[in-house]
Amino acid sequence: MFLDIAGNRVFALSFGKGPKTFLAHSGWIGNFEDWIATLSILSEEWRVVVYDHRGSGETPVPSEDITADALVDDVFGVMNALKIETCTLAGFSAGAVTALRAALRHPDRFEGLMLLNGSGGVKVSDAEIKPRVPPSQWPGDTHLERLEWFATMCTPEPGALHIRRWAVNLLSRATPEAAEASFLTQPSQTLDWPAELGRLSLPTLLVHGELDPLVDVKDMEYLQSLLPQSKLVIMEGSGHLPAMTRPQDVAREINEFFAV
Repeated sequence: MFLDIAGNRVFALSFGKGPKTFLAHSGWIGNFEDWIATLSILSEEWRVVVYDHRGSGETPVPSEDITADALVDDVFGVMNALKIETCTLAGFSAGAVTALRAALRHPDRFEGLMLLNGSGGVKVSDAEIKPRVPPSQWPGDTHLERLEWFATMCTPEPGALHIRRWAVNLLSRATPEAAEASFLTQPSQTLDWPAELGRLSLPTLLVHGELDPLVDVKDMEYLQSLLPQSKLVIMEGSGHLPAMTRPQDVAREINEFFAV
C-alpha cells in the first residue's frame, strides 16, 4: 500500500494478525526487504509493519528532503496513518538512529524497542571519531560497484553470495543522490546519552552480529549498559545482515524477549 506522509507517497506493508504490532525501520537505503524474511516468521505471532523510508525502495523523494529529523517524523506519520496507537519499534543499522530517537521523543507510543546491528549513534566516550566517507568515495568506479563493495563487506559469512546479490539488488533501487544524502544526514540535536537513556524504561532488545565490520560491539555493550531494561545478544559468526542471513534466529530472539 502507499501512505500519504508529509507530502510523500510512502510504500508500506502490514500483515499478520497478532495482538501486538512490530514496526520495523530499515537501514541506510535499505527497503522493506531488509526485514521481510524475519517479519514473515514474526507474522505468525505479531501484526508486522514495515515501510520504505525516504529515498529507499518505492519511496523516492528529493534528496534534500532526506534528513534525520524527517525520518523520525515519518515513524509517527506511518503509525498514525495505520492507526497504530502503540507498538514495538525496531531499527536496523542506520535505522537504529531513527528508532532510538523516536522512542526518546514519545516513549508513550512504544511498548518495546529493538535495535539490530546499530547503536543508534551511541558510542563509548573514548571511541575514535572517524570521518564519514560518503558512498561516492567508496572503492569502485561506478555506483553499482560501490554497492557491491559495501554488500561484500557486510556479509563476511561463508556461502553468503546469494545474500550479497540480494543486498545489492535492494540497495540499487535508491538513487546515488539518495544514497549520499541518507548516509550523510545527522540529527540536528546532540543528546546527553547517559541522562536520556537512563530515563527510557522501555524493554529493549539489542541484537548484534559478532563479525559486523560497521558497528563496534563495544558501542553496543555501552548502549546496553545505559538502558535500564535491556538485553544484548551477540550472534556468533554473523555479519551486518542477520535479519537476512539468519531470520529464524533473529525472530526467535524477538519472540523470546518480548514474550510473544
